[in-house]
Amino acid sequence: MKQIKHILFSLFAIGLLYSLGMFALKTIKYKQRPAIFITNDYYNWKGGDTYLKYKEFNRSQLHDIVFAGSSRAYRGYSPYIFGNHNYYTFNLGTSAQSIKNTFFVIKHYIDSTNCKVLLLDVFAGAFTKNQLESSSDLIENISKPIAAYDIAWHNKEVRTINLAAFRYLSENDSAYFKKKDYKGKGYSSRTDSMPKNKQAQFFSNEKLSHKTIEIDDEQISYFDKIITMCHTRGVKLVCVYSPVSYFYDYSQHNNFISLIKKNIEVNDVIFYDFSKLENLSSAYHFYDDSHLNEAGVSIFNEELIKQLQTDNLIKINATN
Repeated sequence: MKQIKHILFSLFAIGLLYSLGMFALKTIKYKQRPAIFITNDYYNWKGGDTYLKYKEFNRSQLHDIVFAGSSRAYRGYSPYIFGNHNYYTFNLGTSAQSIKNTFFVIKHYIDSTNCKVLLLDVFAGAFTKNQLESSSDLIENISKPIAAYDIAWHNKEVRTINLAAFRYLSENDSAYFKKKDYKGKGYSSRTDSMPKNKQAQFFSNEKLSHKTIEIDDEQISYFDKIITMCHTRGVKLVCVYSPVSYFYDYSQHNNFISLIKKNIEVNDVIFYDFSKLENLSSAYHFYDDSHLNEAGVSIFNEELIKQLQTDNLIKINATN
């Protein structure tokens, strides 16, 4: 009995000291921002496109398509281009969003009352193990606190628990910063092209070296959960591999596609591989190694819309 009391007292003391420490780091300011930001580099500032898009997203309104995925999603699918065809869409993609974290986004935000088609960008990088950047961004900025705490809890590590604690303490704070390239409806875009040195590499057909992309089994398991959840909730799931530049390691591409296709084909999920879109140039339609610029997005989205219409996933001349 004495030992149990000692353990309980120790746990209480640790919890109290932890709470006081977090409160102090939140309260003490350094350059007009909480001091916690100088203690560890994994803390994501509250604000930016993620903060704005989740405040803007209307969960009570029916969308023809909701886009999800990493930065290749929120920079690669324009609700405004789809809007020109009278489709009502929104982009819930976020920086480095892992497949596991996409699951929690869908869990807390998407069902048949607000989404007809969920379009998931299945970039290989979203299936790797490191997901702290994604978790930090979502925990600090996602609009529903319960969703933030769900992500933190299921990552099962001290850093995400710290992030959740800071989220709780800063719930009433205003955003600390804004991004100029956020256009609204969850979409961000850039108009610049690939840097000159990268263009030179492309035109010289320089041989490139690449790191091996290691696909994480846990991400694959959450991909299965996404498929099941969409089916259960009556949301049509479409998976898309968006266009890649010359700097992408295409030698690993087919292996990755084979891996996810096993899950896709068994569950009758629509999959489009737009990785090699012929009328896109790495030099002029991307602004860096991985992301399309506004001109590239326009070309890609128009082709995607045609394909979705051909397969009757969206009706031609749909109205908002």
